[in-house]
Amino acid sequence: MLSVRAVSKRYGKSIVLDSATFELQPGEVLATVGSNGAGKSTLIKAVIGLIRFDGDVSVDGIDVRRHGREARARIGYLPQNPAFHTDLNVRETVTFFAQLRGAAASATRSAVEAVGLAEHAEKQVRALSGGMRQRLALAIAQLGDPPLLMLDEPATGLDVAARLELRQFIHEQRALGKAILLSTHWLDDVPSIADRVIVLDEGRTTFDGPAAAFATRAVARSLLYVRLNGHSGEAIPLIQATGGDVTRSGDWLAITCPANHKAHVMETLLGAGITILDFRVEEAAAPSAPGPLPGGTQ
Repeated sequence: MLSVRAVSKRYGKSIVLDSATFELQPGEVLATVGSNGAGKSTLIKAVIGLIRFDGDVSVDGIDVRRHGREARARIGYLPQNPAFHTDLNVRETVTFFAQLRGAAASATRSAVEAVGLAEHAEKQVRALSGGMRQRLALAIAQLGDPPLLMLDEPATGLDVAARLELRQFIHEQRALGKAILLSTHWLDDVPSIADRVIVLDEGRTTFDGPAAAFATRAVARSLLYVRLNGHSGEAIPLIQATGGDVTRSGDWLAITCPANHKAHVMETLLGAGITILDFRVEEAAAPSAPGPLPGGTQ
């Protein structure tokens, strides 16, 4: 259903995607995993033909660059940050996109029902929660019954219950024979929804294999950002003793550690009587340098 061959993307001298190569079969779910900036969204945009790239991509045997419109007609796309006309309601929004895709009018109701928004069909988009907007985007992605679904960070804004519903949605679409390519940095979703996993690190493929092998062989890492109240000097040796790597900027510490050790890092700091004013956690699939610290510091 999808063939990607040596796909690369550069912005100036920066390599965002480096020779990505894989195939995706009908009824298969492929997860691309990596921290923010790893190249996941760039890969999806290349497959859809939203950006120029080097290499070859075909959807159901159709070359994306030569016959982009025909290829995209076979793709249902959920962007990372979907945008809607907020003055329309749910039903009107799905109807609008159904008309753009040339989907049957009857598809509107079934798409809304499939994502659990039937009771909110007359609610304006501006009144929807972040999770409900994500469901709306999923409804739109499946309009026209495309054989390939491209889901860019589909769990964004979803609470635990909604993420379980998302998993069920993906299972149902796979059972219908849909091929699904999704990107995520939430590693706990991967074993329950994906058949295969590709790990991207700074655009390079560092793992490509079954989800079961990923769960045991890929090294899950966490990027833990912690803001302390004047105790950074005291905290750094404690964190290093737990096996974490630390970068300091004022009261903020950026800590790279194994994913299953992040709770231990927090417990160590609290156990030493160090007050934690703020924190943020990002998951990554492989060791990587922490990004900019919160608040715009470096």
